[in-house]
Amino acid sequence: MRRTRAALQDALMALLREKDWSAISTSAICRRAGVARSSLYEHFNGKADILDEIFATHLAEVCDIGGPGDPLCTLDWLVDHVGDAPGFLAGAMAGRRGDTLLPRFRAALTRRLDAELRTRGVPEPAATAAFVIGGALAYLSVAPSGDAREEVQRLAARVIG
Repeated sequence: MRRTRAALQDALMALLREKDWSAISTSAICRRAGVARSSLYEHFNGKADILDEIFATHLAEVCDIGGPGDPLCTLDWLVDHVGDAPGFLAGAMAGRRGDTLLPRFRAALTRRLDAELRTRGVPEPAATAAFVIGGALAYLSVAPSGDAREEVQRLAARVIG
């Protein structure tokens, strides 16, 4: 069971490196994973559910939430992962990756940053998280190559106070 879920996740990630979201079918995911289509629906409601689980799995890798004055781990994670595939985010921000991908990624990041800001006692953590994640994604889509960690943290600190 766990192997099937992992195979479907790996297949979707591989296809996302090759195609836009809208060009990926559940049949293509199943072919790539080597599983029957019925198996996909035993585990997930569709490709968007697979994507949500991928985001949740990757966001679980984010470091422990620190205290006031510590860097925001969610933002460091975001910078590191966007740095691994810079064209991917730029394409998503420009609307070339499909309508589902970026909103789900943004929502997953916002939930994670909201939790981080709540533990720090930041006022209006959900709204602040949404604003910071939106800004960080926009910045990273146009930022020059190099280490953006410090700049993203600096910009977030200006918003958070």
